[in-house]
Amino acid sequence: MTVRIGAGFLGAISSVNGLESLRSAARICEEGGLASFWVADQRWMRDVYVSLTDIAARTDRLLLGTRVTDPYIRHPALTAVAVATLDEASRGRAILGIGAGGSGFRQLGLNRTKPALAVRESIDLIRRLWRGEDLEFHGQIINWNQGALEFSCRADIPIVIAARGPHLLELAGELTDGAIVASGVSAGGVAWARRLIERGERKAGRTPGHTELLHMTYISIDDRPALARQTVKRALVGTVVGSHPTYDFLKANGLEIPAELFGYLDSGGHDPARIIELIPDSFVSKLAIAGTVDDCANQLQALLDVGIQHPLLAPIPLHDGGEIELLRLCVDQVMPHLRVASA
Repeated sequence: MTVRIGAGFLGAISSVNGLESLRSAARICEEGGLASFWVADQRWMRDVYVSLTDIAARTDRLLLGTRVTDPYIRHPALTAVAVATLDEASRGRAILGIGAGGSGFRQLGLNRTKPALAVRESIDLIRRLWRGEDLEFHGQIINWNQGALEFSCRADIPIVIAARGPHLLELAGELTDGAIVASGVSAGGVAWARRLIERGERKAGRTPGHTELLHMTYISIDDRPALARQTVKRALVGTVVGSHPTYDFLKANGLEIPAELFGYLDSGGHDPARIIELIPDSFVSKLAIAGTVDDCANQLQALLDVGIQHPLLAPIPLHDGGEIELLRLCVDQVMPHLRVASA
């Protein structure tokens, strides 16, 4: 199995890290042998495409991805233009990461309608535009009046879908080059996601295993393991809030949403500190990686052993501003313990 390891900051963490921090993070990744670097596309934070293009000009080898854009905030034709331009600027290193989206809709007055269908239609239109087609496209969600891109680009820029739910996981297997699995780190969670991806592959007549298995991997490292486990819950806030009220992925990990947490979210509760209080400790070992350097190396190796081919490390530090130090710790001290190096 070819293994690649990447990294990137979560949206909330990106908000406190300016371009200079992103540049430092990308340098750490490239010098440390990582394969990819990903920037969040989240409102109202620094623009993902400006950030990635800035990094492209300062790196030579890193694959550069959006983690992740959505079909609603920008018209997919504009996404096609942005990613194709990034691919040109980076000399063929762009990856389009797309998903259902999670921010900016309220402020812009947008509704997230039929996300799996919106993603499907977006990918169809984007690929046809990349192929140079002059077309009319009218789907249930996405519409494009007759037109084409006014420049030539690579037709096979990779597309990956970020997914935690069954519909998008299946769609990733059916349509795309890879799936950014967000269903947990346990063997059960990964196996559940893989079954859904393989269902999509079979539906499309693709060979099972065709779809690269990426993984959104939250990681927190501290000499005090209990503190690292508590810290990584900051990332799990988005996991439980963004999935409400459907938690199929938790069942796959042998977990159940606590009644008190479900009720709090159902009532419109959104205070991160309160949600962290209500997230059980049992969630951490099944959904994230946390502990000492040795603990995290062992947990990351276990993730590779169950078939994940491209973990995307998302460092979750104890304090804002500690992301760079934590990323360097991952590269310098965790990576050397792995039995498979990044390709």
